[in-house]
Amino acid sequence: MLFREILEERFVRIGLKATKKNEIFEELAELFQEIHGIDKKEAYKAMVEREKKGSTGLGNGLAIPHGRSPHVKDLHLLFVYEPEGREFEAYDKQPSYLFLAVITSDEYSPQQQLEILRIIVEIYEKTDMVQAIKKVKTPHDLYKLILEKEAECHK
Repeated sequence: MLFREILEERFVRIGLKATKKNEIFEELAELFQEIHGIDKKEAYKAMVEREKKGSTGLGNGLAIPHGRSPHVKDLHLLFVYEPEGREFEAYDKQPSYLFLAVITSDEYSPQQQLEILRIIVEIYEKTDMVQAIKKVKTPHDLYKLILEKEAECHK
């Protein structure tokens, strides 16, 4: 599985109004409803339930809020880049700038969900994504950058 197979430009946003972690989950849940038609309460519940197991703020500016729901079909994702960063209880205690939010059905195996998360971690580890993302100004720029950096990983 690759982002180029599942990512659409409409799944990408720049900027968060929310400043606190709980508010970020609420804003992401609203985006899941707006973009994917997922009930925002279900999306919020799925992400918060997962977060109770440990922070999804990975560090190095990356957060991967995600969850599973019996009321969702398939896999749905969002990328949100916040240029100013947000406190998200990352392991390195630094702000998170890129949020990859994922909601899957309960039918998706944990391995399938982890594969999506592995892809973004690989991009962060093998490319200059941390620096390159700072130049992003529009959702289109971010969309192109994600696909470009993914392609670099698979040369």
